[in-house]
Amino acid sequence: MNKSVLAVAMVAGLSTGVAQAGLVNAGFETGDLTGWTVGTLTGIGSASVAMSNTTTYSPGTWGAPVTTSANEGDYMLVIGAGAAGDWQTVSQSLSLGAGEMVGGSAFFDWGDYWNGGTAYIDGAKVEILDALGALVATPWALDGSDLCVTTCPHQTGQAGAESGWQDWLFTSAAAGSYTVAYSVRNTNDGGGPNQTFGYFDAAQSVPEPATLGLLGLGLIGLGASRRRVRS
Repeated sequence: MNKSVLAVAMVAGLSTGVAQAGLVNAGFETGDLTGWTVGTLTGIGSASVAMSNTTTYSPGTWGAPVTTSANEGDYMLVIGAGAAGDWQTVSQSLSLGAGEMVGGSAFFDWGDYWNGGTAYIDGAKVEILDALGALVATPWALDGSDLCVTTCPHQTGQAGAESGWQDWLFTSAAAGSYTVAYSVRNTNDGGGPNQTFGYFDAAQSVPEPATLGLLGLGLIGLGASRRRVRS
């Protein structure tokens, strides 16, 4: 085997030796929930795939429609909050190698109202569970207290805000099976008159840095061997 072929074999070995996340329909570009599992929906809870979603409670523009579109590609997951205290969840299991990362983007679109001086703050989160269903990490979470509880004008009767798209990332400490769970909930009430949504998009796996470094060395070796052959 010449050095060129050996270098190619080393790179191929690195590629096949790393456990891949294996998420199906990670960015929801099939236009539906293929590959994902929807938990029990309660109240007005919902889970769908859409190109965009429109709400009317953005700070400073109460009643004016605000449309949020997918962060990447054409589609995103839209989860609508349901009965008070119930997390509406969409999830999928995947395999990760030790040090491998999985990440994506999320958006908290909070809409509720004031009850005296208290706003129903609702919430959204991304959780990582292990093979037994135990919580491993919460790489992203927001609720109304993170946004405009102290700045939204009480006299409007409305409480709500949009977080904008935010990235999240999880790095596995050990190889194994994990579950990515996207969730949204109402607090204290059943969701009206405004509805709270969570948007989720663009999940993908990233090999651990050590593998990336070795892959780079393999490519460097391949280039060097080619230069020696040509000389």
